[in-house]
Amino acid sequence: MAKKKIKKEPEHRLKNGLTWNLHDPGMGMLERAGLAALYMSLRAAEELGVSKDLEPLFWNDDDLTPESVTIRTQTTDAEALQKLFEWAWQARDGVLYLPAIHRTLKDRDNLHLRVDHHNGILNTFLQHKTSRLGSGQKTQVVHTIVMLDEDQSIEISYQNLCFVKAHEDAKEIVDANGCLKAKARLSSWVNPGSANRYPTDASSWKLKPCRGLSTIAVLWMLTPISCVFNRFHKERTAWSIIIPDVRDLEEFEQGRLSPFVSSDLRQSEVASLSDAGLRFLSTYATQTTRNELESGCRVIAMGKVGYYQSQSIRKGVVDVPANARTIRRYRILTKHLGNSWIRRSHEETKSSKKKKSDDEPQASGFLSVPTVRGRITDNLIKSHPWYVDLTVPPQWDRGALDRQRKRQPGKSVERLWFNNLQRYQRKALMELIREDDMWDDPSDREFIEAFWETLAALYYREKEAVDRGGSRSWSDRIEDLNEDIRREITRAKTGSLLRQTLTELFSRPVKKFRSAHVRNNPGLIWKLIDRDWKRGRDLALLALASYQSKEKRETSQSTETQTATSNS
Repeated sequence: MAKKKIKKEPEHRLKNGLTWNLHDPGMGMLERAGLAALYMSLRAAEELGVSKDLEPLFWNDDDLTPESVTIRTQTTDAEALQKLFEWAWQARDGVLYLPAIHRTLKDRDNLHLRVDHHNGILNTFLQHKTSRLGSGQKTQVVHTIVMLDEDQSIEISYQNLCFVKAHEDAKEIVDANGCLKAKARLSSWVNPGSANRYPTDASSWKLKPCRGLSTIAVLWMLTPISCVFNRFHKERTAWSIIIPDVRDLEEFEQGRLSPFVSSDLRQSEVASLSDAGLRFLSTYATQTTRNELESGCRVIAMGKVGYYQSQSIRKGVVDVPANARTIRRYRILTKHLGNSWIRRSHEETKSSKKKKSDDEPQASGFLSVPTVRGRITDNLIKSHPWYVDLTVPPQWDRGALDRQRKRQPGKSVERLWFNNLQRYQRKALMELIREDDMWDDPSDREFIEAFWETLAALYYREKEAVDRGGSRSWSDRIEDLNEDIRREITRAKTGSLLRQTLTELFSRPVKKFRSAHVRNNPGLIWKLIDRDWKRGRDLALLALASYQSKEKRETSQSTETQTATSNS
């Protein structure tokens, strides 16, 4: 007789407890970020006293450790995971509410504290229609005014959601018996921004987990919660995703819950990928008890391009290492080149493209990000001097500069960028030059002083020409002179050409007006050019962009000293 087959009971992994450890084989940055989100979601349930509401999912007191998380169930995997994802992904007032990171009553009741995370997730991880959040119907874009201070208000916008659909993707990682599959497929949760090579309208981008384990897919579905999102100031359709390199779950939770990391609207926009990464590390580091961070983060830029109409793709990836000196310099940088609120004039409000009725509230201003900060932060994470290629426009400013060039024909993108540095960020550059911690070699500042003295003599000569009755105004003469000097220095592509250019420049003023720094330190200056001519060229361009008269420099330094004394 044939043996009767014994029907096996479905194998539910959660019944015996399913454990993830930060140091398991194959746990990469995305997986560790997902484990951190799981840890914080369960801790939030304990903190808010709703652990019983997550049944049949449960965990014991020793299941949450700084390195691992264990979850259990008394029923099926599917029921437990459904409860987990329903708890982890929620919406309030049309905006994502994620208990893992939105712990306080203030976060729950103020949607503007959650809107950056909401917009960031919808424009990166969940941009595809199959994993979109909402009711399936066309959602509404809402514009509202947020008060930053008593007389400072800005406008924010977001896609209004009826409910969160994300947890419905749990059916992709369980079988008909409610057990976790050996293999799973998720739409767009892994490697955000990786687009189809040949996109079609019928199907969305999908990927099999590289290790074929649905247990890892559980973490992928939670990864966006622990990430941080920022928008690029000059390219409003582009977003940055900061994926933290989590090494300690308990320590990460303490740092991630800082209001400066996730809910500060004044810091919601960044100038570059490096700027986003260093901002996260600098704010996160202040919350930890260690003197130095052990891990950094990965920053991914995503934006729209013409040949992928329905989705955003990757436009850049940068790994930002944790370096105490770099973070210290970044804090100095943001001290002088931080985001600021700009009051909008009445004329700007009237000419706005968004026509509003008289009774509709309008923002009194907007947030401005110093774009040169993007170039400097790129240099910081590469361990380059902070002023390298300072007069070369960064990638994220090219679009805005092209639009400016169309409004001001006859000027190149490079010239417009340099003019913007002189007009808007000259004072901040001067303050950075004064900071001792920003310099590795004190001789660099001696070179800048020599260049400033030469410029002062050349400007004085232009003033004498105006006094003699010249046909052009002094401002026109100075603008043309600066452009001529910038062009000559930029065109010096070798050490010998730069030496020749600077020799001619330093010898232009008459003898009595020549730079004392040049006369007293010729060996130091020319040694710099001979040793590293590119560094000398960048210093010359920095000196040209940051020049202020000696009286202004001394007055500003005196004011700063008085302020520091009074604060102490």
